[in-house]
Amino acid sequence: MRVFVALELPSAIKEAAAAIQRELITSKAAVGWVRAEGMHLTLKFLGEVSPSQLPGIKEALRDAVEGTGPLKISVRGIGVFPNSKNPRVVWLGIQTDDDRLLQLQERIDRALEVTGFPPEQHGFRPHLTLGRIKSSRGLDELMKAVAAQDRFLAGDCRLKELHLIQSELRTKWAVYTNLWSVAL
Repeated sequence: MRVFVALELPSAIKEAAAAIQRELITSKAAVGWVRAEGMHLTLKFLGEVSPSQLPGIKEALRDAVEGTGPLKISVRGIGVFPNSKNPRVVWLGIQTDDDRLLQLQERIDRALEVTGFPPEQHGFRPHLTLGRIKSSRGLDELMKAVAAQDRFLAGDCRLKELHLIQSELRTKWAVYTNLWSVAL
């Protein structure tokens, strides 16, 4: 099964993200938009995992979150990865008042490395993916629409649980199933 570790967002944040998507869709750019109900803050993508690995993963995650407590985040700002000259992903930014989110991600990385999952090669940049750019069609209009929304604010929230999620790729979108959760 294809698995990742994430923080789930409240419906109000997802609704705000869907609203900004509707604004960006008017650009008619070739983008595969993420469904709002599937939006989450990914902390670690594990890839293909066998059911026999799940107990070790859960134990590592339980250890990694110990003493963390709820995290307050702000979902604000919009941009593209890797850059505006070669955009591939449209995202909403995640901001925090402290380093606890980054520390949690690092603790998860270290804990899962022991169970056979290599650490992230590219630095962790917390974000919500709005869509993946498929081609250059409509790109100029999309970039104008993104620039016009640079002060976008989806809202603030407190995240209280970490989730281990299975992703099943379908023809049009992925279907997500929560396999396990642990309180922060």
